[in-house]
Amino acid sequence: MKAGVRKALKAAVIGGLMAGAVIVPATTAHALPSHCSDKYVLHEYWVNCTSGTGYYRAKVRCYKIGSSQYTPRSGVWRKVGEGLSIASCLSSEEPASGTWELSNTKP
Repeated sequence: MKAGVRKALKAAVIGGLMAGAVIVPATTAHALPSHCSDKYVLHEYWVNCTSGTGYYRAKVRCYKIGSSQYTPRSGVWRKVGEGLSIASCLSSEEPASGTWELSNTKP
């Protein structure tokens, strides 16, 4: 690396730290899953991510019929390309809302 570029980079890092900013280099270690799709099937919430890198899992809030209380449930962590993560409600519950959680490292 040339000395001028090194000095400029060092000044940017020091300036960012003094301003309270955190500088994180963009590397593949910081990539996340993308192109995620989801689907409700009976008492389950399915998620599949087909691009990017990292891990994902389905999360669903389940409610018992006749109750206003919710129980969060999660599927297993899957690496991109490994298929579905499925979060299941009990047979006495219904899915209220679903989402997914992403991670760039194995949880």
